[in-house]
Amino acid sequence: MSILRGFVTGVAKSLDERLQDDMRRTADRSERVREYHVTRGTRKQERFEEDQKELQETLFNLASFMDKSGVEIPEGMTKADFAAQLYSGAGGTLSSGKQLVEDLRVHIAKAGDIKGLINQANLVTQGKGFGDYINNFVRKPSTLIKVPKNLRGGVGFLKDVDITKGTQAEMDAMFAGDPQAEKFDVKGLSLDRSKMVDAKEYKLGLEKETIGLKQAKANLKKTLAENAMLGSIDITQVNKDFKTVITQGVQAAGVAVDTSSGVPVFDVKTGTEKFKEVQKVYKDALRNVVENSIDTNSLNVPGMKSTLKSLALSSQGYVMPIDPQKSGIKMSQYKIGQMYKTKSGIMLWTGNLNTSIKVRD
Repeated sequence: MSILRGFVTGVAKSLDERLQDDMRRTADRSERVREYHVTRGTRKQERFEEDQKELQETLFNLASFMDKSGVEIPEGMTKADFAAQLYSGAGGTLSSGKQLVEDLRVHIAKAGDIKGLINQANLVTQGKGFGDYINNFVRKPSTLIKVPKNLRGGVGFLKDVDITKGTQAEMDAMFAGDPQAEKFDVKGLSLDRSKMVDAKEYKLGLEKETIGLKQAKANLKKTLAENAMLGSIDITQVNKDFKTVITQGVQAAGVAVDTSSGVPVFDVKTGTEKFKEVQKVYKDALRNVVENSIDTNSLNVPGMKSTLKSLALSSQGYVMPIDPQKSGIKMSQYKIGQMYKTKSGIMLWTGNLNTSIKVRD
């Protein structure tokens, strides 16, 4: 009897250990499935919000052409109606919508307006707002968990346990929001493109400036590499190369630049699309010079950090420091070449806290 009792005890202990191991492995597997779907759901939600923001900007831009259409707008037709019909007629995608905005701007710049491009009879009054169309064109992502049945089970004794149970409810709660808006048809408003000034002609005119910008960036990187080898920074040359990058970038954005004083001088109104393009030029140029200083191992060469500080200060009119607390971003999400507000002051991020540069208090 004692032998039998010992055998049973041993078997029970072995089964208990196996069960505990199966429980641990099943819990780990369940957590991996949960983490995968939460991460995937978060990315889809972020892309959804980004697409909505881009679409809003595109529709606003298209709506701005309504007053220059040269046709009588039907009573009750909103700017959102007009923009959405242009957007749908262009193809109904963000890329096609943005291209239409660019094409119309080029046409207006050369022709003065867009008269003759739109057939009034094609306009349809729907009386809707921008939010209605944004929700119609950009659909909410599904939070439905898709795990094959043969992969839903646990391990060993728990192979019949559904490890996805509860995760779907968590996903639904995590990404809960307004219900999906009911989709409706949007009649596309086609344009007589045969009468449009070809945007390609305009782009070819800027090709020279674009090539010049690439060369300017290459020259700046070469200067930094040579300075790193010499062990000192030629501040005058770095500043000159940086100004050339700015000049070529602004010209490539279609803005006239006067360099007779040795400093790029241009006139662009705050809040305009051109101003936004110039902001991007300065942001890209600052990021480019910081990245190059890291790539060429010149960041710690005497004089480099003070030079970068000077370039950051000169860019402040167009590059706004980001407040991480308001933006909800962590230090691990900081981008090289961007300025951030910290408790210590405005910092130019170089990849880590120890090498980053304090621009000002």
